[in-house]
Amino acid sequence: MNEKIKYLVGQVSDNNDQLAFSELYRHYVPGLISFACSIVKDRQAAEEIVLDVFLKLWENRNALKAIEQLNKYIYVATRHTSISFLRKKNKFYYNDFDEDDLYTFHTPESGLISKQNIEDINKAIQSLPSKCRLIFRLVKEEKLKYSEVADLLGISVKTVEAQMAIANKRLVAILKKYCAEYTDSLPQKKIK
Repeated sequence: MNEKIKYLVGQVSDNNDQLAFSELYRHYVPGLISFACSIVKDRQAAEEIVLDVFLKLWENRNALKAIEQLNKYIYVATRHTSISFLRKKNKFYYNDFDEDDLYTFHTPESGLISKQNIEDINKAIQSLPSKCRLIFRLVKEEKLKYSEVADLLGISVKTVEAQMAIANKRLVAILKKYCAEYTDSLPQKKIK
């Protein structure tokens, strides 16, 4: 957390400073709305979701200083609120998951992939380091641009690129092991 954010969090937590809270909101809202919109596919709903997340932050402002990774906390809260919104609308069904688990959409296309292969793919993704897994999920599943992920997580675009390279390399190696029947269909580099 950078010094300005730490200061604002302190002001909100210790002094109930509404102006500091507004500044925190303005700092985080562009990335969060984009992220929520990538889940719910509705800009207005995404804005309401982010407002709900910040309303809960305000209601629990006294505990705000105890949150060590505010970026991750806000992202997770936005994800959970977005998923709750979708569940209420009955658009998608999700497998049970905890904070770091991946969720799976149940669509007609997913029925074409065997349950075992889905489990193998999820195992491979779960085996990634937590930061790498988070970045992979934001880029591949939420369709965020590298720059959006960098802004959302407070890291550089180069870090996002490096983590995606690590994720892709590890996933290919792991998937070759888990999904042996598909290894023949993976593209092979030609050696000259």
